[in-house]
Amino acid sequence: MQQINYCGQRAVEKYPDLQYWDFNWRKGGGSARMIDISKRENFYQQEYCGCVYSLRDTNNHKVANGRDRIKLGVLYYGEESNLIATESNSRKVDE
Repeated sequence: MQQINYCGQRAVEKYPDLQYWDFNWRKGGGSARMIDISKRENFYQQEYCGCVYSLRDTNNHKVANGRDRIKLGVLYYGEESNLIATESNSRKVDE
């Protein structure tokens, strides 16, 4: 967490009107609050960290456990209908 905050502080130094917020969402019920806000604002719900290796490994794990691969761009917080995405509006990601 310190490394992330340090990088965030360094990044905003270049932009005087920007403030880096180093709030720890994991403490004091913050995770639940983050999910509530995400549902209210209909944020995209990414199922992996964002790197290609995590996408590959997560898909391999899901398939090994009888679950569907990640479908990019279809899962949003608060929209239960998006949990089961159809082929017509999604793109499967191969290994």
